[in-house]
Amino acid sequence: MPPENAASAPIRICNMLADRTCFAHALWCRFQTPLQPKTFAITVVSIALLCLLCVAALNWLVNPYRQYSSHLFAPLVQDSRSEKVALFELQCSTTEGLILGSSRTMKFEPSYLHARTNLRYFNFGVNHGRPEDFLAIVQLYKNSTGHFPKSVLIGVDVASLNDVVPSDARLIAEPKLYSCIRSKLPWTEEYDRVSQLFSYQQFVSSLKSIKRSIISPTSDDAATPSEVYDPDGVIQYLQRQGERLKGKYDFEKAIQHDRKELMTVLGSMTRLSSRRLGYLQEVVSQCEQQGCQVTLFLTVHHPHLRKTLSCKTELEHFEHEAKTALQRIADEHQARFVDLSSLDTFGGDPNEFVDGIHPLEPNTRLMIDRLFPKSSEAQYAIQ
Repeated sequence: MPPENAASAPIRICNMLADRTCFAHALWCRFQTPLQPKTFAITVVSIALLCLLCVAALNWLVNPYRQYSSHLFAPLVQDSRSEKVALFELQCSTTEGLILGSSRTMKFEPSYLHARTNLRYFNFGVNHGRPEDFLAIVQLYKNSTGHFPKSVLIGVDVASLNDVVPSDARLIAEPKLYSCIRSKLPWTEEYDRVSQLFSYQQFVSSLKSIKRSIISPTSDDAATPSEVYDPDGVIQYLQRQGERLKGKYDFEKAIQHDRKELMTVLGSMTRLSSRRLGYLQEVVSQCEQQGCQVTLFLTVHHPHLRKTLSCKTELEHFEHEAKTALQRIADEHQARFVDLSSLDTFGGDPNEFVDGIHPLEPNTRLMIDRLFPKSSEAQYAIQ
């Protein structure tokens, strides 16, 4: 730097600081001046709206729960609906039966069912699956193949028959399923999905998703999926299975998570949802009209979880109502209903659960044996 520039540098820096200090002082004085009530209210509301819009924009862009169309970041939750739609489309031409339900049915093996019924099934169980999901999936099958399946196996969770929790936003976000059910859902379902853009919980999840995708994209947790689906739709618990094999799996923690979630849902229920029972009846009715055999069953709870829920919620009361309702639907539409809500109904093993509500293959095979006994196998087999 030339000598004259070096000597003049401190002067320029002092002048710059003086100018900025004067500007900062003027700005401070402006905000020190009391605002009129109307101006103050408008300013506060405008700032609040701007913050909310920023939160909504971030949640939409990050989309941590896969509820919207943006896919810039890896989600924090599994998007089972979109994944299974893609898997189903690859083999819909050869699929003769559907396994429907929530994540509790994701271990029902189509290969084991094929040995029992001689039908090729696809496991279309989805996270938090409810009757509106079942109706959409059966319609998707018809749209894809031009006809109804020959058999539908539906696992019903008592907690899913509530009017408290709205439809899963991932159902609305999956266009091929949503188009099959849109006209039957109340407008508030779409409103609930949009309103979640402004939620603090989703904002925190968006920050976690950004951290996982950008700050530590090469970590083991980010690089290795904890769960994957086989081509036939059966879930594989990669992380949990690994921990179980090493003897490091915290089963009690998993039970506590289910307990907390179900106590919230069951504790807020006052009756079974007539709307969701209506969706379920419509599924069974449509299948009956098209010659499709429907088998309904109540899903199982681990004995430890069942004991707590029975003491602290109205689980047993709602189960009794659900059994009555499902049996009535089955009788009206020539379907079958089987109660599999407890281990003693199928001779299950309490050690073959991954948590309080998700049975593993040894138990799901026993459940299939109960649903399709060998003595009546010919009744369901297609020769």
